[in-house]
Amino acid sequence: MAPLLATSTMQLSDQAQKRSDQGQQEMKRQKCHLAVRPSARMSTKRQQQLADRAVVLEDGRLVLSDQKIPGEHLFTGYFLPFPKKQYDGLVTTINTDNFLNWVYIDHATFELRHGTRADTQSQLTGPMDLKLCKNGEPRLTFRNWEGFVAVEESPDRWALYFDVHDNGLGDKSHGKDVVEVELIRVDLDDNHSPSS
Repeated sequence: MAPLLATSTMQLSDQAQKRSDQGQQEMKRQKCHLAVRPSARMSTKRQQQLADRAVVLEDGRLVLSDQKIPGEHLFTGYFLPFPKKQYDGLVTTINTDNFLNWVYIDHATFELRHGTRADTQSQLTGPMDLKLCKNGEPRLTFRNWEGFVAVEESPDRWALYFDVHDNGLGDKSHGKDVVEVELIRVDLDDNHSPSS
């Protein structure tokens, strides 16, 4: 009787995993915004400084906004299979007409940018994915890692980068402040930012 019980338990576990995977795939295909939170390793000052920020588009880049500047376009995106690749990429609308751009990481600067399919040639495009944390919070990953950072490019103006070499961007930050951040998927109808 024990082998039958073990088999049933394994089948139930497999079914639950398949349902979970299907739910995550459905979530990845639904439009969302991205909220930003400094990682728990960052100082209280940084936690407060970057609180309540959202990802917006600006001149082909992904930057942080305190959601108070009129005319900014919030990241509004979802995952799609990247053309001619075996992984998912990330797209975002770029205007109210819902034109789409691919999100990519600039291979020279490691900055998060958006552009047409042609713009992504020779850039870092994926795999992009969601990591479901223990508390159920979905967070963005690139190549199975949450290596996102924000760089203060001018006073209180932050742009998103990916720390490809896990070295705080090394010389690519040009001495500017770098803060490790988490990018949290937020449903379109969810008007609050993630709590710390």
